[in-house]
Amino acid sequence: MRQHPTARRVVIDSEAQDLTITWSDDHETVFPLDGLRRACPCATCVGHENMGRLPDPEIFQLPGLMRWENLRLEPVGNYALRLAWDDGHNTGIYTWERLRSMCPCEECTARSAAIE
Repeated sequence: MRQHPTARRVVIDSEAQDLTITWSDDHETVFPLDGLRRACPCATCVGHENMGRLPDPEIFQLPGLMRWENLRLEPVGNYALRLAWDDGHNTGIYTWERLRSMCPCEECTARSAAIE
């Protein structure tokens, strides 16, 4: 089984409206908050039949529809983050593996496209 990098640091920037993860391999992932909310992996948001599927990477390119001011991060064991959003939603558990797989940077999206 391939070992995935772990998160060393997670920072929310309410002004820039993004969440930045610095990984153990020094890669940096920057998610627009609105895109991350749209990519919520919970059954309510994606339906039971789509759980586990990664969202279309273009979801992170869409313009933000909402300004997120009170986002809270809650660790789930040592494998995930639960995000508690301003709209009251808090059932999405974003595993570190999923977050790394969804990285919207050019390098990661090119690598994902080459695999498909």
